[in-house]
Parts: sequence; C-alpha cells; structure tokens
Amino acid sequence: MTEGDRSDEGQDYESRLAEQRHRLALARAGYTPPPPEPYELEDSVATTPGVSVVVRDRRVIWLDIHPELLTLPPGAVAQPIRGAINAALAQSLIDTPGAGDPGPDLAALGQQLADFGRQGGDALRRIQGLLEASMAKTGTSGDSTPQYVDHLFQDALSVVTSAQAALAADPAPMVVGEGSDEDNEVNAAVVHGQVHALSLTIVAVQYPPAQLTQSVIQAVNTAIDEWERQAAAAQRPALDVAALQAVSDQAEQIREQSMQHLRAYTTNLTSIMRTVH
Repeated sequence: MTEGDRSDEGQDYESRLAEQRHRLALARAGYTPPPPEPYELEDSVATTPGVSVVVRDRRVIWLDIHPELLTLPPGAVAQPIRGAINAALAQSLIDTPGAGDPGPDLAALGQQLADFGRQGGDALRRIQGLLEASMAKTGTSGDSTPQYVDHLFQDALSVVTSAQAALAADPAPMVVGEGSDEDNEVNAAVVHGQVHALSLTIVAVQYPPAQLTQSVIQAVNTAIDEWERQAAAAQRPALDVAALQAVSDQAEQIREQSMQHLRAYTTNLTSIMRTVH
C-alpha cells in the first residue's frame, strides 16, 4: 500500500467519523438525522503460505494461489486455501452478521476466563506477599487479603458454565451448505459459517492458477449461499427463557459484587500504603 492509499483511507475514515458526530449532534438536539450515506463494506483479508484471500460481505471476491503450491498433492493444496478463506470469513461474519449465524464460542470464553482467573489470582497473591513483607519490616498492621476479588473470576466462569447448560437443551441445528464448480472438480462444505471441507481433484490442481481460483471461489460461495439459506430457515426449539434469565441475573450480581470488592480492596491497600510510607 502506498502513502497515497494510506492518506486516502485516513481521510475516508475521518469523513465517516465526522458524519457520525453530525448525526449524533442532530439526535441530541431533537432532530431526526438523515439516513447515513451508503459506503462500501470493509474487506476481510487473510493469508497462509502460498495463498491470499479477500472476503467482502461474507463472499470470497479474490483469491491468489502461488503456482509453487500447485506442485503438491490435492489435499496439501486445499488445506492452506481453506485456512485462509476461513480466517477471512470469520471476520466478515462479525462485520456483517446474518440470521442463523453461530453464537459465541462459550467453551473458548470459559477457557479464557479460567486463564484470566489463574493469572489474576497469581497477581493478587504476589501483591499480597509484597505488602505483607513491607508491613512486617515497618511493624504496621492491616488486612492485605484480596477481599475475595480473586474468587470473582471463578464466579464469572460459573456464569459461562450456566449459560452453556441453559443452551444445551437448545442446540443449534446442524446445517451444511455444499457447493462445487461447474465441472465438479472443486467441492466445498460450509458448517457454522466456516469451510468445513474443501476438496480438489487431480484435474483441479492441474488447472492454470486463474482457473483454479475461479473454481474455488465458485464452489465456496455456492456453499455459503446454501448454508445461509438453510441456517436462516432452520426451525429452532424454544429456548429455556427462565434459565437464560437466571444467567443474566447471576452476571449482574457478579458485576455488582466485583465493584464492591474492588473498591474495598483498593481502599484497604491505599490505607496500608499510607501507613507503610
């Protein structure tokens, strides 16, 4: 990207920001803001060794495959193509959500919270140890315990676990979108908005790069079309509203408790530090 391109992007961003500020000012003044001017959707770009891909509005619009990659067996060619497309698709689904899209990955969120809990607990214990050492040297007294702040991480994790349990009775239906190119040499299957499978025949990897990229784009986009149609029309059983409400209430309680504990711990630490100094 040249300096001129970056300058144009910066000016475009500033103009959009100015437009949103103007609309907000009108709304605050009691006026109905005009509809926003349409602008092009952002592109999602991803690369893997030998492959570059651009996705816009949940569709592959550009694909580049390095010729050296085509010297490998079909499976080895398909793997990096699939990886690059999925990386770009993941961002594009966030930018342009639609009916039937997969929900948040609660298992991944739970793992992140567990990791944060361990790291936060270790940090709090280190702080407590340093304070107690300083207090012992100066002969001061005070309560340096974290006031159960570290337990809040576990409470947050329990919210996620509860959400998983509440949604377990209403699993999202398995929807598979399938697509192929005109000659059926490239086949793709899309599940949960990602390319679950991509297969190339021996004939496909012998295509010129431009022909192969068009075949892959056609197969993948056709599969996405089919997945979107099926996902939007899928019949979903009723959610356990009471269970989800309980999860929401529990999350709100944790938020309130966290603020109380953190304020108390901060006040206690400030008091101790003043005594030490």
